[in-house]
Amino acid sequence: MTASNVAIHLHSAGLRHGQVRALDAVSLCIEQGERVAIIGPSGAGKSSLLHLMASAIRPGSGRLELLGEQPWALSARARQRLRAQVGLVHQAPPLPPRQRVVTAVLAGRLGQWGMLRGLLNLLYPSDVPGARQVLA
Repeated sequence: MTASNVAIHLHSAGLRHGQVRALDAVSLCIEQGERVAIIGPSGAGKSSLLHLMASAIRPGSGRLELLGEQPWALSARARQRLRAQVGLVHQAPPLPPRQRVVTAVLAGRLGQWGMLRGLLNLLYPSDVPGARQVLA
């Protein structure tokens, strides 16, 4: 494994929500293209871990490296550009009756698109081949 193919690297990351310890000294390394399943009972910290890895929340201890960068050492603008390269899709009930799967898949790119392209994508999916590739 080289530094250039590491997408996410957590170094003894910890996180608290008030008095509740959500994560305690978590260390992991996920390479680009690697598929990882995070499983566990309700309240085990799965969502907290995902938010931490996407730099949506800052670790209380330890360090996060995301795509070769340390998000919390960057300016707010640079951190936002970095976040736009990461898709965090929140768990939700089944798709609304009229929403197509391709639209839901392409929602992962909203951080890379402007508002107009994102809205147009709801009516006319702009990268159907890309969505098919991700689903494959």
